[in-house]
Amino acid sequence: MCISAALFYEVNVNKTCWMPIILVLMGLGLTAASSNEPLPLDYWDAPQAAGKAHAGLENNMRPEACAQCHQEQFNAWRDSRHAHAYSPGLVGQFPAMGHGEGNDCLVCHAPLEEQLYRNAGDMNATLSTLLENPEGFSRDADLDAKQTKLPLRHVGVTCAVCHVRHGQRFGPPRRDSHAVGHLDGAAHNGFIATKDFEKSQFCASCHQFPQDYAIHGKPLENTVFEWQQSRFSGQGIQCQTCHMPDRKHAFKGIHDVNMVRSGLKFNLEKKGNLATFTMTSVNIGHAFPTYVTPKVLVKAESLDAQGNVLQHWQWVIIREVAYDDGWEEKQDTRLMPGESRIFVADELDKKTGSVHFYVDVIPDAFYKGVYQSLLSDDLQPKARALIAKALSDADKNDYRLYDNVLKF
Repeated sequence: MCISAALFYEVNVNKTCWMPIILVLMGLGLTAASSNEPLPLDYWDAPQAAGKAHAGLENNMRPEACAQCHQEQFNAWRDSRHAHAYSPGLVGQFPAMGHGEGNDCLVCHAPLEEQLYRNAGDMNATLSTLLENPEGFSRDADLDAKQTKLPLRHVGVTCAVCHVRHGQRFGPPRRDSHAVGHLDGAAHNGFIATKDFEKSQFCASCHQFPQDYAIHGKPLENTVFEWQQSRFSGQGIQCQTCHMPDRKHAFKGIHDVNMVRSGLKFNLEKKGNLATFTMTSVNIGHAFPTYVTPKVLVKAESLDAQGNVLQHWQWVIIREVAYDDGWEEKQDTRLMPGESRIFVADELDKKTGSVHFYVDVIPDAFYKGVYQSLLSDDLQPKARALIAKALSDADKNDYRLYDNVLKF
């Protein structure tokens, strides 16, 4: 789920959703090299998938249809955050907002014209269908499954969102060729190959907010700019390099413990009567974490010979924002690409036999606060059920990133 619905929900003011700033990004052109066939400049303006060039399966925009030939991509996508972007925590807020503002949120969560709400009835009906179908697609890609009868919005950021406009397929050049432009093929009457699919700017429409909506000079989601300022940009390492390795469609990020561990380096040392823990961002091409929703806790405990806790330390890695007659940034303690941070357990008790360091990641920390606040209000029963599910799901996403003991 994106910040557009949760962060801009004015919890302490009027309980209405602020207009998602991502709308400003619609129409953002994709820079292309002269050897490339660029995407149309209006690719993200108001994307429409279906066209009249095909019939039957060829004109079916559901992911199960794509899976009939692209099973590997579907199998990776079905467990991704993209596949679950049309989430209970998002939809549970819509009755209080209205379907118009709901559609503003769908600009990133279910961006196709075919996925938008036509009216309030569309929106209200989805409360029941989402409760009955936590996943809006068939995991087995069964085209006869009941999920395939659901509105297309239930599949969130699906294949067609990125690859189909008016029935025409777009994608990166074939693996064995650098050819761009229209490439002939038996399926889909060919497709248009463009290197834009391999560039970070392709992700900007939803993962880079504009400067016009910044707090302390920094947009709330500033991922592409952070990448541009890092060594990764200069070395040609794109978002897709890490988040879609070998063109895999899993889109792993802060919710995946192995992904996060692969981006960080840890070092634990004893220095006299001090215990130091160093965390270095070595393979992360943006701030860690890049968004305002996660919270990372670094903790230390001094223990005696019997394992009793003598002392406790805690540090937080976060970009914390809050609303109080306007949005403000309370703190920003995130690690930038290449940065090392040293955490010190000092003035150790003389009984200390060991110091325990551990790191906990709470990917949906901000959302949890929003959901808890919403549940204290008078919600429609179905909206309440969706928000309660969202809170339960968010609690399951917490994990321990690091755990080690230093002997004294």
